[in-house]
Amino acid sequence: MGFEQSPHEAAIYRRGNGGNALLVGVYVDDLVITGTKDAEVAAFKEEMKATFQMSDLGPLSFYLGIEVHQDDSGITLRQTAYAKRVVELAGLTDCNPALTPMEERLKLSRDSTTEEVDATQYRRLVGSLRYLTHTRPDLAFSVGYVVALSSCEAEYMAASAASTQALWLARLLGDLLGRDIGAVELRVDNKSALALAKNPVFHERSKHIRVRYHFIRSYLEEGSIKASYINTKNQLADLLTKPLGRIKFLELCSRIGMAQLPHKTTHKT
Repeated sequence: MGFEQSPHEAAIYRRGNGGNALLVGVYVDDLVITGTKDAEVAAFKEEMKATFQMSDLGPLSFYLGIEVHQDDSGITLRQTAYAKRVVELAGLTDCNPALTPMEERLKLSRDSTTEEVDATQYRRLVGSLRYLTHTRPDLAFSVGYVVALSSCEAEYMAASAASTQALWLARLLGDLLGRDIGAVELRVDNKSALALAKNPVFHERSKHIRVRYHFIRSYLEEGSIKASYINTKNQLADLLTKPLGRIKFLELCSRIGMAQLPHKTTHKT
């Protein structure tokens, strides 16, 4: 049918460019279709119906546990029902709500003396929470919290991880839009981590960091990524990387367009 598979996301196909672009997302036997012209979408549906026995479910409203609300103001994604099931799975339905995902200055330790939990159930809960962060990025830090050797190392590893995601997204958008997105801009609020990323020499401060985190250096050299310093007060990514207090947490949620959320999560008490 003339579609091209995205080299950066195997489940996405594109046909045409610009004003005639048609995009199809495939998950097993479910298709999500969008395009710049309704006529192109309708024509593709007829092509598929002529080849396969298919059902047209109309505008997307639910997909892989994600609720999709579409109106003139835009598209909103939610996982309300899924989030409630996660809370039930964790046995927290009777707990008090909280305004932030985790306590400030929380310290986790491998030497904890608290009672052990069921490892399988723990992994199941973490996996469920990771899926929930698709529509609740404000939970990302609390779900992914680890112990790091230093703030410089933690920031450097975070910058590297962010680079992989940003490059993938930029290249995927390039596939979908049919044009080059250009260099990815990375804002780092730790000067030591920024210097480490821009330094091609491996030394005492970086030799213990796994090699896979150092790829950011090669991308900085070739120009795929541009990294610069940003003051911590202006760093929106703090929402995803730090346990914030209530005021800062709500402020950043508002700045990234999540002000409409009730900002209630559950802490076990």
